[in-house]
Amino acid sequence: MGFLAERLRSQTSDLADLLTRRIRELTNRENLLPCIRQYRGFNPEASFLEPGEYAAVGIDGSMDYDELLEMLLFYVCATGFRCNFTVDREIRFHLNEIERDQRLAASASVPLWTEDLFQVADDESMEQDLGRSAERIPFALMTMAELYLALKAVDDETVRLIFLDRPLSGTFAPLSRDLRFFLSRGKSPLLGVETSYGPVTLLDFKLVSVLGSGNDWVSKRPQYLPYLAVQTLLKAKSLSHKELYKRLGISEKEGKRLLKKLKRMHKDSGGRLFVDDPLKEDAPLTLQENVKYYWPRVKEVAFSIAERVFSSSEHPLMVDKGETWLTVIDLNTINAVLIRILKEKAQERGVLVVGIAKDTSASEFLRAVIPYAKVKGLIPPDERLPNLKHDRAFLTILSSTNPSLFKAPWRTIGYDSCFTTLIQGDGNVPLRAARRAVSLERQFVRGYFQLREFESDGAVRSPTFLYDRFYNPEVDERFVVEITVRERGRKVKIYPYWEGAEENPLDSFILCLLSKCDNPEIIEAIGHNQLLYIADKAVKNEIKMMKGLLRGVADLELGSLSRKQKIFTIARRFRDIRRETEGAREKAALEEI
Repeated sequence: MGFLAERLRSQTSDLADLLTRRIRELTNRENLLPCIRQYRGFNPEASFLEPGEYAAVGIDGSMDYDELLEMLLFYVCATGFRCNFTVDREIRFHLNEIERDQRLAASASVPLWTEDLFQVADDESMEQDLGRSAERIPFALMTMAELYLALKAVDDETVRLIFLDRPLSGTFAPLSRDLRFFLSRGKSPLLGVETSYGPVTLLDFKLVSVLGSGNDWVSKRPQYLPYLAVQTLLKAKSLSHKELYKRLGISEKEGKRLLKKLKRMHKDSGGRLFVDDPLKEDAPLTLQENVKYYWPRVKEVAFSIAERVFSSSEHPLMVDKGETWLTVIDLNTINAVLIRILKEKAQERGVLVVGIAKDTSASEFLRAVIPYAKVKGLIPPDERLPNLKHDRAFLTILSSTNPSLFKAPWRTIGYDSCFTTLIQGDGNVPLRAARRAVSLERQFVRGYFQLREFESDGAVRSPTFLYDRFYNPEVDERFVVEITVRERGRKVKIYPYWEGAEENPLDSFILCLLSKCDNPEIIEAIGHNQLLYIADKAVKNEIKMMKGLLRGVADLELGSLSRKQKIFTIARRFRDIRRETEGAREKAALEEI
Protein backbone atom coordinates (compact mmCIF):
# COMPACT_ATOMS: atom_id res chain seq x y z
CA MET A 1 0.00 0.00 0.00
CA GLY A 2 2.89 2.35 0.80
CA PHE A 3 4.34 1.78 -2.68
CA LEU A 4 1.00 2.62 -4.31
CA ALA A 5 0.66 5.78 -2.23
CA GLU A 6 4.16 6.93 -3.16
CA ARG A 7 3.54 6.21 -6.84
CA LEU A 8 0.26 8.11 -6.75
CA ARG A 9 1.96 11.07 -5.07
CA SER A 10 4.65 11.13 -7.76
CA GLN A 11 2.16 10.88 -10.61
CA THR A 12 -0.02 13.61 -9.13
CA SER A 13 3.04 15.82 -8.78
CA ASP A 14 3.87 15.27 -12.46
CA LEU A 15 0.37 16.34 -13.47
CA ALA A 16 0.60 19.41 -11.24
CA ASP A 17 3.89 20.36 -12.92
CA LEU A 18 2.27 19.94 -16.34
CA LEU A 19 -0.58 22.28 -15.40
CA THR A 20 1.89 24.79 -13.97
CA ARG A 21 3.83 24.84 -17.25
CA ARG A 22 0.63 25.39 -19.21
CA ILE A 23 -0.39 28.23 -16.92
CA ARG A 24 2.99 29.89 -17.31
CA GLU A 25 2.69 29.67 -21.08
CA LEU A 26 -0.41 31.87 -20.89
CA THR A 27 1.16 34.80 -19.05
CA ASN A 28 1.78 38.10 -20.83
CA ARG A 29 -0.60 37.38 -23.69
CA GLU A 30 -1.61 40.88 -24.72
CA ASN A 31 -1.54 39.69 -28.34
CA LEU A 32 -4.80 37.84 -27.66
CA LEU A 33 -6.62 40.98 -26.50
CA PRO A 34 -8.14 41.70 -29.96
CA CYS A 35 -10.28 38.58 -29.40
CA ILE A 36 -11.67 40.06 -26.18
CA ARG A 37 -14.28 42.78 -25.64
CA GLN A 38 -14.23 44.38 -22.20
CA TYR A 39 -17.25 45.99 -20.61
CA ARG A 40 -17.03 49.77 -20.80
CA GLY A 41 -20.32 50.66 -19.19
CA PHE A 42 -23.85 51.02 -20.50
CA ASN A 43 -24.38 53.38 -23.41
CA PRO A 44 -28.07 54.40 -23.55
CA GLU A 45 -27.71 55.41 -27.18
CA ALA A 46 -26.65 51.86 -28.09
CA SER A 47 -29.44 50.22 -26.08
CA PHE A 48 -31.66 47.74 -27.87
CA LEU A 49 -34.53 48.62 -25.55
CA GLU A 50 -36.30 51.93 -25.20
CA PRO A 51 -36.28 53.53 -21.73
CA GLY A 52 -38.85 51.81 -19.53
CA GLU A 53 -39.52 48.84 -17.30
CA TYR A 54 -39.53 45.30 -18.64
CA ALA A 55 -39.59 41.75 -17.34
CA ALA A 56 -36.78 39.21 -17.55
CA VAL A 57 -37.39 35.48 -17.22
CA GLY A 58 -35.02 32.63 -16.37
CA ILE A 59 -36.10 29.09 -17.31
CA ASP A 60 -34.54 25.84 -16.16
CA GLY A 61 -35.57 22.20 -16.05
CA SER A 62 -34.64 19.02 -14.26
CA MET A 63 -35.26 15.32 -14.71
CA ASP A 64 -34.87 11.96 -13.03
CA TYR A 65 -36.19 8.44 -13.27
CA ASP A 66 -37.04 5.54 -10.98
CA GLU A 67 -37.02 1.80 -11.47
CA LEU A 68 -40.17 0.36 -9.97
CA LEU A 69 -40.59 -3.39 -10.38
CA GLU A 70 -40.40 -3.92 -14.15
CA MET A 71 -41.48 -0.35 -14.81
CA LEU A 72 -39.56 2.88 -15.27
CA LEU A 73 -41.00 6.16 -14.02
CA PHE A 74 -39.68 9.31 -15.68
CA TYR A 75 -39.99 12.64 -13.91
CA VAL A 76 -39.61 15.96 -15.72
CA CYS A 77 -40.09 19.47 -14.43
CA ALA A 78 -39.36 22.98 -15.73
CA THR A 79 -40.14 26.36 -14.26
CA GLY A 80 -39.56 30.05 -14.83
CA PHE A 81 -38.64 32.85 -12.44
CA ARG A 82 -39.01 36.49 -13.32
CA CYS A 83 -38.07 39.95 -12.18
CA ASN A 84 -38.45 43.42 -13.60
CA PHE A 85 -35.57 45.50 -14.88
CA THR A 86 -35.40 49.17 -15.72
CA VAL A 87 -33.68 50.72 -18.71
CA ASP A 88 -32.81 54.39 -18.36
CA ARG A 89 -29.42 56.04 -18.04
CA GLU A 90 -28.41 52.75 -16.44
CA ILE A 91 -29.83 49.23 -16.40
CA ARG A 92 -31.10 48.01 -13.03
CA PHE A 93 -32.41 44.52 -12.31
CA HIS A 94 -34.73 44.27 -9.31
CA LEU A 95 -33.20 41.02 -8.10
CA ASN A 96 -34.67 41.40 -4.62
CA GLU A 97 -38.12 41.06 -6.20
CA ILE A 98 -37.58 37.79 -8.07
CA GLU A 99 -40.68 35.63 -8.04
CA ARG A 100 -41.84 32.38 -9.51
CA ASP A 101 -44.02 32.87 -12.57
CA GLN A 102 -46.98 30.57 -11.96
CA ARG A 103 -47.80 30.54 -15.66
CA LEU A 104 -44.37 29.17 -16.48
CA ALA A 105 -44.55 25.65 -15.11
CA ALA A 106 -44.47 22.32 -16.93
CA SER A 107 -44.12 18.87 -15.43
CA ALA A 108 -44.75 15.30 -16.45
CA SER A 109 -44.43 11.85 -14.92
CA VAL A 110 -44.29 9.14 -17.56
CA PRO A 111 -44.48 5.42 -16.73
CA LEU A 112 -43.04 2.87 -19.15
CA TRP A 113 -42.58 -0.88 -19.03
CA THR A 114 -38.94 -1.89 -19.36
CA GLU A 115 -40.08 -4.12 -22.23
CA ASP A 116 -40.90 -1.01 -24.27
CA LEU A 117 -37.90 1.08 -23.23
CA PHE A 118 -35.58 0.40 -26.15
CA GLN A 119 -38.36 0.95 -28.67
CA VAL A 120 -39.23 4.35 -27.19
CA ALA A 121 -35.58 5.32 -26.68
CA ASP A 122 -34.88 4.37 -30.32
CA ASP A 123 -31.73 2.60 -29.21
CA GLU A 124 -30.78 0.27 -32.04
CA SER A 125 -27.27 -0.52 -30.85
CA MET A 126 -26.33 -4.17 -30.51
CA GLU A 127 -25.43 -3.79 -26.84
CA GLN A 128 -28.35 -1.91 -25.39
CA ASP A 129 -27.57 -0.07 -22.18
CA LEU A 130 -30.52 0.36 -19.82
CA GLY A 131 -29.18 3.46 -18.08
CA ARG A 132 -28.21 5.30 -21.25
CA SER A 133 -31.47 4.46 -23.00
CA ALA A 134 -33.51 5.42 -19.94
CA GLU A 135 -31.87 8.85 -19.69
CA ARG A 136 -32.62 9.71 -23.32
CA ILE A 137 -36.36 9.83 -22.69
CA PRO A 138 -36.55 12.30 -19.77
CA PHE A 139 -33.82 14.44 -21.35
CA ALA A 140 -35.92 14.85 -24.51
CA LEU A 141 -38.98 15.65 -22.38
CA MET A 142 -37.03 18.15 -20.25
CA THR A 143 -35.80 19.91 -23.38
CA MET A 144 -39.38 20.10 -24.59
CA ALA A 145 -40.54 21.50 -21.25
CA GLU A 146 -37.96 24.31 -21.28
CA LEU A 147 -38.68 25.28 -24.89
CA TYR A 148 -42.42 25.11 -24.26
CA LEU A 149 -42.10 27.54 -21.34
CA ALA A 150 -39.83 29.83 -23.36
CA LEU A 151 -42.57 30.05 -25.99
CA LYS A 152 -45.09 30.90 -23.30
CA ALA A 153 -42.77 33.60 -21.96
CA VAL A 154 -42.35 35.14 -25.42
CA ASP A 155 -46.12 35.59 -25.61
CA ASP A 156 -46.05 37.74 -22.44
CA GLU A 157 -46.16 41.38 -23.55
CA THR A 158 -44.00 42.54 -20.63
CA VAL A 159 -41.16 40.05 -21.21
CA ARG A 160 -38.27 41.29 -23.33
CA LEU A 161 -35.45 39.11 -22.03
CA ILE A 162 -35.34 35.32 -21.60
CA PHE A 163 -32.44 33.36 -20.13
CA LEU A 164 -32.26 29.62 -20.78
CA ASP A 165 -30.04 27.31 -18.77
CA ARG A 166 -28.85 25.62 -21.95
CA PRO A 167 -27.05 26.79 -25.08
CA LEU A 168 -29.42 27.29 -28.00
CA SER A 169 -26.88 26.17 -30.58
CA GLY A 170 -25.67 23.28 -28.45
CA THR A 171 -29.26 22.12 -28.05
CA PHE A 172 -30.18 22.56 -31.69
CA ALA A 173 -27.25 20.55 -33.13
CA PRO A 174 -28.24 17.13 -31.69
CA LEU A 175 -31.91 17.87 -32.32
CA SER A 176 -31.11 18.52 -35.98
CA ARG A 177 -29.26 15.23 -36.13
CA ASP A 178 -32.33 13.41 -34.79
CA LEU A 179 -34.53 15.30 -37.24
CA ARG A 180 -32.34 14.07 -40.11
CA PHE A 181 -32.69 10.53 -38.78
CA PHE A 182 -36.47 11.07 -38.59
CA LEU A 183 -36.48 12.10 -42.26
CA SER A 184 -34.31 9.20 -43.38
CA ARG A 185 -36.49 6.70 -41.54
CA GLY A 186 -39.63 8.06 -43.18
CA LYS A 187 -42.18 6.68 -40.72
CA SER A 188 -43.57 8.06 -37.48
CA PRO A 189 -46.86 8.51 -35.62
CA LEU A 190 -46.38 12.24 -36.28
CA LEU A 191 -46.91 11.78 -40.01
CA GLY A 192 -50.48 12.04 -41.20
CA VAL A 193 -51.70 13.91 -38.12
CA GLU A 194 -54.62 16.11 -39.12
CA THR A 195 -54.21 19.87 -38.75
CA SER A 196 -56.24 22.92 -39.73
CA TYR A 197 -54.25 22.96 -42.98
CA GLY A 198 -54.49 19.27 -43.80
CA PRO A 199 -52.43 16.26 -42.71
CA VAL A 200 -48.77 16.87 -41.95
CA THR A 201 -46.35 15.09 -44.29
CA LEU A 202 -42.72 14.06 -44.38
CA LEU A 203 -42.17 16.82 -46.96
CA ASP A 204 -43.34 19.38 -44.40
CA PHE A 205 -40.73 18.26 -41.89
CA LYS A 206 -38.08 18.10 -44.63
CA LEU A 207 -38.71 21.73 -45.57
CA VAL A 208 -38.73 22.81 -41.92
CA SER A 209 -35.36 21.10 -41.36
CA VAL A 210 -33.67 23.78 -43.49
CA LEU A 211 -36.15 26.57 -44.19
CA GLY A 212 -37.67 26.85 -40.74
CA SER A 213 -40.44 29.42 -40.98
CA GLY A 214 -39.34 30.25 -44.52
CA ASN A 215 -37.76 33.59 -43.65
CA ASP A 216 -34.32 32.35 -42.64
CA TRP A 217 -31.21 32.73 -44.76
CA VAL A 218 -30.28 29.58 -46.73
CA SER A 219 -26.86 28.73 -48.13
CA LYS A 220 -26.19 28.03 -51.82
CA ARG A 221 -24.00 25.06 -50.98
CA PRO A 222 -25.09 21.94 -52.91
CA GLN A 223 -26.83 20.23 -49.99
CA TYR A 224 -28.94 23.34 -49.31
CA LEU A 225 -29.54 24.60 -52.85
CA PRO A 226 -32.77 22.61 -53.46
CA TYR A 227 -34.27 24.14 -50.32
CA LEU A 228 -33.19 27.61 -51.41
CA ALA A 229 -34.93 26.94 -54.73
CA VAL A 230 -38.14 25.95 -52.92
CA GLN A 231 -37.88 29.06 -50.74
CA THR A 232 -37.50 31.18 -53.88
CA LEU A 233 -40.50 29.53 -55.51
CA LEU A 234 -42.61 30.01 -52.38
CA LYS A 235 -42.10 33.75 -52.80
CA ALA A 236 -42.26 33.93 -56.60
CA LYS A 237 -45.00 31.27 -57.05
CA SER A 238 -43.88 30.34 -60.58
CA LEU A 239 -40.60 30.67 -62.51
CA SER A 240 -39.08 29.30 -65.66
CA HIS A 241 -35.88 27.30 -65.37
CA LYS A 242 -33.72 30.22 -66.50
CA GLU A 243 -35.51 32.66 -64.21
CA LEU A 244 -34.83 30.37 -61.27
CA TYR A 245 -31.15 30.05 -62.20
CA LYS A 246 -30.90 33.83 -62.37
CA ARG A 247 -32.63 34.33 -59.02
CA LEU A 248 -30.27 31.82 -57.40
CA GLY A 249 -27.19 33.18 -59.16
CA ILE A 250 -26.10 29.81 -60.54
CA SER A 251 -24.94 28.61 -63.95
CA GLU A 252 -27.03 26.49 -66.29
CA LYS A 253 -24.82 23.49 -65.53
CA GLU A 254 -25.44 23.91 -61.80
CA GLY A 255 -29.11 24.45 -62.59
CA LYS A 256 -29.37 21.11 -64.39
CA ARG A 257 -27.97 19.34 -61.34
CA LEU A 258 -30.38 21.27 -59.16
CA LEU A 259 -33.38 20.18 -61.24
CA LYS A 260 -32.42 16.54 -60.79
CA LYS A 261 -32.35 17.02 -57.03
CA LEU A 262 -35.72 18.78 -57.13
CA LYS A 263 -37.09 15.90 -59.20
CA ARG A 264 -35.87 13.45 -56.54
CA MET A 265 -37.41 15.57 -53.78
CA HIS A 266 -40.68 15.66 -55.72
CA LYS A 267 -40.64 11.89 -56.16
CA ASP A 268 -39.76 11.23 -52.50
CA SER A 269 -42.70 13.40 -51.43
CA GLY A 270 -45.12 11.24 -53.38
CA GLY A 271 -45.59 13.91 -56.03
CA ARG A 272 -46.68 16.57 -53.53
CA LEU A 273 -44.08 19.24 -54.30
CA PHE A 274 -44.52 20.47 -57.90
CA VAL A 275 -47.54 20.92 -60.11
CA ASP A 276 -45.63 19.45 -63.06
CA ASP A 277 -42.45 17.46 -63.62
CA PRO A 278 -39.59 19.88 -62.75
CA LEU A 279 -37.44 18.43 -65.55
CA LYS A 280 -39.88 19.55 -68.26
CA GLU A 281 -38.14 22.48 -69.91
CA ASP A 282 -41.27 23.99 -71.44
CA ALA A 283 -43.23 23.89 -68.15
CA PRO A 284 -42.75 26.57 -65.47
CA LEU A 285 -41.62 25.52 -62.02
CA THR A 286 -44.69 25.88 -59.83
CA LEU A 287 -45.17 24.53 -56.32
CA GLN A 288 -48.44 22.89 -55.39
CA GLU A 289 -50.76 25.17 -53.46
CA ASN A 290 -50.59 23.05 -50.32
CA VAL A 291 -46.80 23.39 -50.00
CA LYS A 292 -47.02 26.95 -48.68
CA TYR A 293 -48.78 25.67 -45.55
CA TYR A 294 -45.89 23.41 -44.52
CA TRP A 295 -44.90 25.68 -41.61
CA PRO A 296 -48.39 26.16 -40.07
CA ARG A 297 -48.98 22.40 -40.26
CA VAL A 298 -45.73 21.49 -38.51
CA LYS A 299 -46.22 24.22 -35.90
CA GLU A 300 -49.69 22.95 -35.08
CA VAL A 301 -48.42 19.39 -34.63
CA ALA A 302 -45.54 20.59 -32.44
CA PHE A 303 -47.86 22.49 -30.11
CA SER A 304 -50.31 19.58 -29.96
CA ILE A 305 -47.55 17.19 -28.87
CA ALA A 306 -46.28 19.62 -26.22
CA GLU A 307 -49.83 20.05 -24.90
CA ARG A 308 -50.28 16.28 -24.88
CA VAL A 309 -47.12 15.76 -22.82
CA PHE A 310 -47.69 18.48 -20.23
CA SER A 311 -51.45 19.06 -20.12
CA SER A 312 -53.24 15.85 -21.13
CA SER A 313 -54.22 12.99 -18.81
CA GLU A 314 -53.53 10.37 -21.48
CA HIS A 315 -50.15 8.65 -21.72
CA PRO A 316 -47.99 11.15 -23.62
CA LEU A 317 -46.00 8.56 -25.57
CA MET A 318 -48.57 5.83 -26.19
CA VAL A 319 -50.31 5.76 -29.57
CA ASP A 320 -52.93 3.23 -30.71
CA LYS A 321 -53.26 1.74 -27.22
CA GLY A 322 -49.59 0.82 -27.04
CA GLU A 323 -49.23 -0.61 -30.52
CA THR A 324 -47.16 2.43 -31.48
CA TRP A 325 -45.02 4.80 -29.43
CA LEU A 326 -43.71 8.30 -29.80
CA THR A 327 -39.97 7.76 -29.69
CA VAL A 328 -37.08 9.95 -28.59
CA ILE A 329 -36.45 10.71 -32.28
CA ASP A 330 -40.05 11.92 -32.61
CA LEU A 331 -39.78 14.04 -29.46
CA ASN A 332 -36.52 15.61 -30.57
CA THR A 333 -37.99 16.31 -34.00
CA ILE A 334 -40.70 18.29 -32.22
CA ASN A 335 -38.03 20.00 -30.10
CA ALA A 336 -36.15 21.06 -33.24
CA VAL A 337 -39.39 22.63 -34.49
CA LEU A 338 -40.00 24.35 -31.13
CA ILE A 339 -36.59 26.06 -31.30
CA ARG A 340 -37.44 27.39 -34.75
CA ILE A 341 -40.82 28.62 -33.50
CA LEU A 342 -39.06 30.31 -30.59
CA LYS A 343 -36.74 32.10 -33.00
CA GLU A 344 -39.63 33.25 -35.16
CA LYS A 345 -41.69 34.55 -32.23
CA ALA A 346 -38.76 36.17 -30.44
CA GLN A 347 -37.73 38.12 -33.52
CA GLU A 348 -41.32 39.17 -34.23
CA ARG A 349 -41.71 40.57 -30.71
CA GLY A 350 -38.17 41.86 -30.24
CA VAL A 351 -37.49 39.52 -27.32
CA LEU A 352 -33.85 38.74 -26.61
CA VAL A 353 -33.30 35.03 -25.90
CA VAL A 354 -29.93 34.17 -24.36
CA GLY A 355 -28.76 30.62 -23.76
CA ILE A 356 -26.10 30.02 -21.11
CA ALA A 357 -23.91 26.93 -20.69
CA LYS A 358 -22.09 26.54 -17.38
CA ASP A 359 -20.29 23.25 -17.91
CA THR A 360 -19.19 22.92 -21.49
CA SER A 361 -16.32 21.01 -23.05
CA ALA A 362 -16.55 22.96 -26.32
CA SER A 363 -13.27 23.58 -28.10
CA GLU A 364 -14.10 25.56 -31.24
CA PHE A 365 -12.57 28.79 -29.91
CA LEU A 366 -9.16 27.12 -29.76
CA ARG A 367 -9.38 24.96 -32.88
CA ALA A 368 -11.26 27.29 -35.25
CA VAL A 369 -11.85 30.83 -33.95
CA ILE A 370 -8.26 31.65 -32.98
CA PRO A 371 -6.77 30.05 -36.13
CA TYR A 372 -9.14 32.13 -38.26
CA ALA A 373 -8.30 35.24 -36.21
CA LYS A 374 -4.66 34.64 -37.17
CA VAL A 375 -5.61 34.42 -40.85
CA LYS A 376 -7.55 37.71 -40.60
CA GLY A 377 -4.62 39.44 -38.88
CA LEU A 378 -6.54 39.93 -35.65
CA ILE A 379 -3.73 38.28 -33.70
CA PRO A 380 -0.14 37.54 -34.83
CA PRO A 381 0.15 34.38 -36.95
CA ASP A 382 3.07 33.10 -34.85
CA GLU A 383 1.16 33.35 -31.55
CA ARG A 384 1.57 29.96 -29.85
CA LEU A 385 -1.08 28.41 -27.66
CA PRO A 386 -0.69 25.84 -24.89
CA ASN A 387 -1.85 22.27 -25.30
CA LEU A 388 -5.29 22.85 -23.79
CA LYS A 389 -8.32 21.22 -25.36
CA HIS A 390 -11.23 23.06 -23.74
CA ASP A 391 -12.13 26.68 -24.39
CA ARG A 392 -13.48 27.28 -20.90
CA ALA A 393 -10.28 26.10 -19.20
CA PHE A 394 -8.15 28.10 -21.64
CA LEU A 395 -10.08 31.35 -21.16
CA THR A 396 -10.35 30.98 -17.38
CA ILE A 397 -6.59 30.44 -17.01
CA LEU A 398 -5.83 33.18 -19.53
CA SER A 399 -7.83 35.79 -17.62
CA SER A 400 -6.46 34.69 -14.22
CA THR A 401 -2.83 34.81 -15.33
CA ASN A 402 -3.29 38.18 -17.03
CA PRO A 403 -5.53 40.05 -14.55
CA SER A 404 -4.30 43.48 -15.59
CA LEU A 405 -5.16 42.79 -19.24
CA PHE A 406 -8.47 40.97 -18.84
CA LYS A 407 -10.61 43.18 -16.66
CA ALA A 408 -13.97 41.62 -15.80
CA PRO A 409 -16.63 41.77 -17.08
CA TRP A 410 -15.40 40.71 -20.50
CA ARG A 411 -16.53 38.59 -23.41
CA THR A 412 -14.89 37.05 -26.42
CA ILE A 413 -15.65 38.17 -29.94
CA GLY A 414 -18.86 36.67 -31.25
CA TYR A 415 -18.70 34.00 -33.90
CA ASP A 416 -21.06 31.85 -35.93
CA SER A 417 -22.20 28.53 -34.49
CA CYS A 418 -20.95 26.84 -37.67
CA PHE A 419 -17.42 27.28 -36.24
CA THR A 420 -18.26 24.36 -33.95
CA THR A 421 -18.01 22.13 -37.04
CA LEU A 422 -14.72 23.62 -38.29
CA ILE A 423 -11.04 23.11 -37.53
CA GLN A 424 -7.84 24.77 -38.70
CA GLY A 425 -7.21 24.22 -42.39
CA ASP A 426 -4.08 23.63 -44.43
CA GLY A 427 -2.15 26.08 -46.58
CA ASN A 428 -4.89 26.17 -49.21
CA VAL A 429 -7.87 26.98 -46.98
CA PRO A 430 -7.98 28.67 -43.57
CA LEU A 431 -10.56 26.23 -42.18
CA ARG A 432 -11.97 22.82 -43.02
CA ALA A 433 -14.86 20.68 -41.85
CA ALA A 434 -14.05 18.91 -38.59
CA ARG A 435 -15.87 15.86 -39.86
CA ARG A 436 -17.65 15.70 -43.18
CA ALA A 437 -19.79 18.80 -43.49
CA VAL A 438 -20.04 22.32 -42.13
CA SER A 439 -23.32 23.16 -40.45
CA LEU A 440 -25.57 25.86 -41.87
CA GLU A 441 -24.38 29.39 -41.17
CA ARG A 442 -26.28 32.33 -39.68
CA GLN A 443 -28.40 30.41 -37.21
CA PHE A 444 -26.76 31.24 -33.88
CA VAL A 445 -24.04 33.53 -32.53
CA ARG A 446 -21.80 32.23 -29.75
CA GLY A 447 -19.27 33.67 -27.32
CA TYR A 448 -17.78 33.29 -23.84
CA PHE A 449 -18.01 35.68 -20.92
CA GLN A 450 -16.72 36.23 -17.39
CA LEU A 451 -18.43 38.63 -15.00
CA ARG A 452 -16.50 38.95 -11.74
CA GLU A 453 -13.04 39.38 -10.29
CA PHE A 454 -12.28 39.72 -6.59
CA GLU A 455 -11.45 43.24 -5.46
CA SER A 456 -8.71 42.00 -3.12
CA ASP A 457 -7.10 39.77 -5.75
CA GLY A 458 -7.87 40.31 -9.43
CA ALA A 459 -6.51 36.89 -10.36
CA VAL A 460 -9.33 35.19 -8.43
CA ARG A 461 -12.36 35.16 -10.68
CA SER A 462 -15.80 33.81 -11.32
CA PRO A 463 -16.16 30.94 -13.81
CA THR A 464 -16.14 31.47 -17.55
CA PHE A 465 -19.44 30.59 -19.21
CA LEU A 466 -20.64 30.26 -22.78
CA TYR A 467 -23.59 32.24 -24.08
CA ASP A 468 -25.37 32.21 -27.41
CA ARG A 469 -28.31 33.83 -29.14
CA PHE A 470 -30.25 33.68 -32.38
CA TYR A 471 -28.65 35.29 -35.41
CA ASN A 472 -30.40 38.62 -36.00
CA PRO A 473 -30.06 39.78 -39.63
CA GLU A 474 -30.99 43.39 -38.81
CA VAL A 475 -27.96 43.74 -36.55
CA ASP A 476 -25.61 40.97 -37.66
CA GLU A 477 -25.73 41.27 -41.45
CA ARG A 478 -22.76 43.65 -41.58
CA PHE A 479 -20.59 41.13 -39.73
CA VAL A 480 -21.01 38.41 -42.35
CA VAL A 481 -17.76 37.33 -44.04
CA GLU A 482 -16.88 35.03 -46.90
CA ILE A 483 -14.61 32.10 -46.03
CA THR A 484 -13.32 29.40 -48.34
CA VAL A 485 -13.33 26.09 -46.49
CA ARG A 486 -12.82 22.46 -47.38
CA GLU A 487 -15.98 20.39 -47.11
CA ARG A 488 -16.54 16.86 -48.40
CA GLY A 489 -13.09 16.97 -50.00
CA ARG A 490 -13.64 20.14 -52.06
CA LYS A 491 -13.45 23.88 -51.62
CA VAL A 492 -16.69 25.72 -50.92
CA LYS A 493 -17.56 29.21 -49.79
CA ILE A 494 -19.45 29.82 -46.57
CA TYR A 495 -20.84 33.11 -45.28
CA PRO A 496 -20.85 33.02 -41.48
CA TYR A 497 -21.13 35.67 -38.81
CA TRP A 498 -17.73 36.94 -37.60
CA GLU A 499 -17.42 39.91 -35.25
CA GLY A 500 -13.70 40.27 -35.90
CA ALA A 501 -12.01 43.60 -35.23
CA GLU A 502 -15.27 45.53 -34.94
CA GLU A 503 -17.70 45.48 -32.03
CA ASN A 504 -21.28 44.32 -32.27
CA PRO A 505 -23.37 46.55 -29.97
CA LEU A 506 -25.92 43.75 -29.47
CA ASP A 507 -23.38 41.43 -27.85
CA SER A 508 -21.99 44.27 -25.76
CA PHE A 509 -25.55 44.99 -24.64
CA ILE A 510 -25.95 41.32 -23.68
CA LEU A 511 -22.72 41.49 -21.64
CA CYS A 512 -24.14 44.53 -19.87
CA LEU A 513 -27.35 42.65 -19.07
CA LEU A 514 -25.44 39.61 -17.82
CA SER A 515 -23.22 41.75 -15.61
CA LYS A 516 -26.26 43.27 -13.91
CA CYS A 517 -28.04 40.07 -12.90
CA ASP A 518 -25.63 37.89 -10.97
CA ASN A 519 -25.45 37.68 -7.18
CA PRO A 520 -21.98 38.35 -5.71
CA GLU A 521 -23.23 37.68 -2.17
CA ILE A 522 -23.56 33.91 -2.73
CA ILE A 523 -20.22 32.28 -3.47
CA GLU A 524 -21.60 29.56 -5.78
CA ALA A 525 -23.71 32.12 -7.67
CA ILE A 526 -20.92 34.62 -8.38
CA GLY A 527 -20.74 35.28 -12.09
CA HIS A 528 -23.84 33.20 -12.74
CA ASN A 529 -27.34 34.39 -13.59
CA GLN A 530 -29.48 34.87 -10.49
CA LEU A 531 -32.75 33.97 -12.23
CA LEU A 532 -31.30 30.71 -13.51
CA TYR A 533 -29.63 29.98 -10.18
CA ILE A 534 -32.95 30.20 -8.33
CA ALA A 535 -34.82 28.29 -11.05
CA ASP A 536 -32.23 25.50 -10.84
CA LYS A 537 -32.73 25.17 -7.08
CA ALA A 538 -36.51 25.13 -7.47
CA VAL A 539 -36.74 22.44 -10.15
CA LYS A 540 -34.31 20.14 -8.36
CA ASN A 541 -36.41 20.33 -5.20
CA GLU A 542 -39.58 19.77 -7.18
CA ILE A 543 -38.16 16.65 -8.82
CA LYS A 544 -37.34 15.24 -5.37
CA MET A 545 -40.90 15.88 -4.25
CA MET A 546 -42.32 14.30 -7.39
CA LYS A 547 -40.27 11.14 -6.85
CA GLY A 548 -41.40 10.85 -3.25
CA LEU A 549 -45.08 11.35 -3.98
CA LEU A 550 -45.62 9.69 -7.35
CA ARG A 551 -43.65 6.50 -6.78
CA GLY A 552 -46.18 5.43 -4.15
CA VAL A 553 -49.09 6.09 -6.52
CA ALA A 554 -47.57 3.84 -9.20
CA ASP A 555 -46.70 1.20 -6.60
CA LEU A 556 -50.32 0.95 -5.45
CA GLU A 557 -51.58 0.62 -9.00
CA LEU A 558 -49.07 -2.11 -9.85
CA GLY A 559 -49.81 -4.01 -6.65
CA SER A 560 -53.49 -4.14 -7.53
CA LEU A 561 -52.65 -5.33 -11.05
CA SER A 562 -50.34 -8.11 -9.88
CA ARG A 563 -52.94 -9.47 -7.43
CA LYS A 564 -55.72 -9.32 -9.98
CA GLN A 565 -53.81 -10.88 -12.87
CA LYS A 566 -51.64 -13.19 -10.70
CA ILE A 567 -48.46 -12.05 -12.43
CA PHE A 568 -46.35 -11.39 -9.36
CA THR A 569 -43.07 -12.44 -10.95
CA ILE A 570 -43.68 -10.32 -14.04
CA ALA A 571 -44.82 -7.19 -12.28
CA ARG A 572 -41.96 -7.42 -9.81
CA ARG A 573 -38.25 -7.83 -10.26
CA PHE A 574 -36.75 -11.17 -9.23
CA ARG A 575 -34.19 -9.61 -6.90
CA ASP A 576 -36.94 -7.64 -5.11
CA ILE A 577 -39.02 -10.79 -4.59
CA ARG A 578 -35.96 -12.72 -3.38
CA ARG A 579 -34.93 -9.98 -0.96
CA GLU A 580 -38.40 -9.78 0.60
CA THR A 581 -38.75 -13.57 0.80
CA GLU A 582 -35.35 -14.00 2.42
CA GLY A 583 -36.13 -11.17 4.82
CA ALA A 584 -39.41 -12.79 5.83
CA ARG A 585 -37.68 -16.15 6.35
CA GLU A 586 -34.97 -14.60 8.54
CA LYS A 587 -37.60 -12.77 10.58
CA ALA A 588 -39.59 -15.98 11.11
CA ALA A 589 -36.43 -17.83 12.16
CA LEU A 590 -35.57 -15.16 14.72
CA GLU A 591 -39.10 -15.28 16.15
CA GLU A 592 -38.82 -19.06 16.64
CA ILE A 593 -35.63 -18.57 18.62
